[in-house]
Amino acid sequence: MNTRATAITIGLGLYIALVLVFYGLHRLAFGDGGGPYPLWYSVSELVLNAAKAVVPGLAIGWLARARTLRVGAAVGAVGGVIEVVLLGALTGIPFAEFPGRMAVATIVTAVTGAFTNAVGAAAGQFLRERAKPSNPTVERDAPQAARPSP
Repeated sequence: MNTRATAITIGLGLYIALVLVFYGLHRLAFGDGGGPYPLWYSVSELVLNAAKAVVPGLAIGWLARARTLRVGAAVGAVGGVIEVVLLGALTGIPFAEFPGRMAVATIVTAVTGAFTNAVGAAAGQFLRERAKPSNPTVERDAPQAARPSP
C-alpha cells in the first residue's frame, strides 16, 4: 500500500475519531441539554481540541515520506469539513439550512484544521527524521553498499 495513502487514511481516521470522542464526552456531560459545566469536561475539552489540532498531522508527518505539509494541510481541511458536517448531522441541523447557518463555521474550521495539521505534519516529519533506527548498527543515510549485510 502507498505510504501517502496510508498516512491520509490514518490521519482522517484519527481526526474523525477525535471528533466523535469529543461529541461523546459532550453528550455525557450535557445529556439533557443543560446543567452545570463539569470541571472534568473543561479539562477534557482542552486536551481533545489540542489533540485534534495536532495528532492527525503528526501521524501524517511520521508516515508520509514526501509532501508532508501539503498532505497534513489537506487532511486538516477535509477533516474540518467532515467535522462540521458530522456534528451538524449529530446535533440535528437540517441539511437544507446547513449552507446558510454553517458556511462560516465550515470555512473557519477547514482553514484552522489545515493550518494546525500542517504544523503537526511538520513536527511528525521532524521527529521521524531525527528518530534513532531500531537497529543501531544500520545507519540511515549510509549508501546501500556501505550498510552491513544481513
